[in-house]
Amino acid sequence: APHPPLLASPPPRPLQKVAAHAQTYPRLLRHTLPPSRKMSAPHQLVSLRSYFYLGLYEQLVTEAKSLGTLSGAVETARLAYLYRGHVSMGNHAVVARDISKDSPTVLQVIKLHSTFLTAKGDTKEMIVEKLNEMVEDGSLAQDKVFPLVAAELYLSSGRTKEALKIVHGGSTLEMMAMAIQILLSINRVDLAQEQLRKMISIEEDDTLTQLAGAWISVVQGDSKVTDALDTYTDLQEKFGSSIMLLNSIAVCQIQKAEYVEALSTLGAARDLALKSKVKISPDTYLNTMICLTHMKKSPEAIQRILTDFRKTSPESAWILKQGELKRSIEKSQKTYS
Repeated sequence: APHPPLLASPPPRPLQKVAAHAQTYPRLLRHTLPPSRKMSAPHQLVSLRSYFYLGLYEQLVTEAKSLGTLSGAVETARLAYLYRGHVSMGNHAVVARDISKDSPTVLQVIKLHSTFLTAKGDTKEMIVEKLNEMVEDGSLAQDKVFPLVAAELYLSSGRTKEALKIVHGGSTLEMMAMAIQILLSINRVDLAQEQLRKMISIEEDDTLTQLAGAWISVVQGDSKVTDALDTYTDLQEKFGSSIMLLNSIAVCQIQKAEYVEALSTLGAARDLALKSKVKISPDTYLNTMICLTHMKKSPEAIQRILTDFRKTSPESAWILKQGELKRSIEKSQKTYS
């Protein structure tokens, strides 16, 4: 799944390598359909949507099960939230066990995503090719869940342009929110704001609309960071803490140069992960290192965090990128030595 701005690196530059495609996106977005207030999620699923995007996955799974079996497309959407939650928690065995070839196509895409996250090498490319075929088939073009789960897989594979194409004309809050996340990652705050205005016209008070506004405020920086922090803390008071929310709060605190407070918040995120018996989030590690750097802590202290990060999440995109850069530097040194 795509991430909101959870890292305290100088915004908005997390994915500059795709910025060259940015000029093509306005052409796509001009064809966005006008939103309708009838297009929000079914009322039974609103809480599931909130839990998912707040990173409250255990609550999501509990609530999804408590709803029991629903009917038709609503049931498929319920199961989609349930298994997207399992994927986010790393419960890939549950997804592999429960979703079969007879399951709705939307759920099979979630299973493909789960498989992708644990696969290596050529298998990853085969999974993306399978997704491409499903997208090109067009039979699910009107489905409101398929674009979301397809875009999540594309994002995991680094195919940002393909992810934006599939959600750019979306009429639901979720598709607009995902478009906002992607647009922020390619430095198009202006287009993200357009999407936010459409979300507000559908449901201004919805949790997802509030989150999307906070994501944009974080990237805008300066006084807007305070607005984002207020939104995150309000949501924390309403729904409780999650690792995602705590990292979001910490990013705001770092941008406000409140490093002691940020370090405390990140400690709470680490403790919550240990209490929940899940791996400490890469975002928590990275934000902790950023915070310690700003606090001018010793290189040894930062190295200890990095060493633990490497052991816990060796497949993290950041760790893999650091390894790639190190090998490139070593190669250059050999060339010119």
